[in-house]
Amino acid sequence: MGTDDATSRKNEELERSIERQIVQRTWSRIHRLQVELFDGRIVVHGCTSSYYVKQLALQGVLDVLGSADSVCVDLDIQVASIAPRATCGT
Repeated sequence: MGTDDATSRKNEELERSIERQIVQRTWSRIHRLQVELFDGRIVVHGCTSSYYVKQLALQGVLDVLGSADSVCVDLDIQVASIAPRATCGT
């Protein structure tokens, strides 16, 4: 197994762990949730109906990373008050 394979697998495990924590923290209220890790950044994509749920998603990321980790987190979560699924293209 090469170093790239091990790093890729570790990144995928971290992405899934963050995604699971966000789902748990937000009670599955983020639609089309997707977590990506690249270039030392974590990008969270999705759509929800409130800014509070978006804030909970950030807390979910921080739950997994802990406060000592200095990774940049980018929340690309759209907040739409009416029919978030339609807004997200589902």
